[in-house]
Amino acid sequence: MDLKVENTRLENFSQEKIDDVIDILMDAYQEYPEYGEASRKHAKRYIKWLKKHSTFFKIFYHNDKPAGFVVGDSNWIDLKGENVGEIHELSVKKEYWGKGYGDFLLKQILKHFKEKGLKKASLWVGEKNKRAIDFYKKHGFKETGLNYYGWLRMEKNL
Repeated sequence: MDLKVENTRLENFSQEKIDDVIDILMDAYQEYPEYGEASRKHAKRYIKWLKKHSTFFKIFYHNDKPAGFVVGDSNWIDLKGENVGEIHELSVKKEYWGKGYGDFLLKQILKHFKEKGLKKASLWVGEKNKRAIDFYKKHGFKETGLNYYGWLRMEKNL
């Protein structure tokens, strides 16, 4: 792990960890509930979808508490028919914002995509979520001009 913080670990998702992931997801979308899940039941359904459509699903723990997670798919075919590394979700609990955990998780998923030989990473982000948009721009993602029901498409060459 590249992050120099004691008492942290990165684990593969397993069904036993679903409540940890739901906790992170519900917390991370407090400011923009329209982009999150309406209930824990909806979140569970979404996480099952994520698991089915992922080649990389990692949970980040700090002091044995779930702090964030990232999910991506290296087999994704985008709207142009290109195979891209699709970041389906990157969420960090609000109490851990600004500590570099999002940077770390993003670095891990991009490394996975590069190892799979992909040339591009892409994602959808809520158009009102300026903090997340700025985060991705800081890491080299650019808006593509595609908008879909309040979501912006962003891409980055790897």
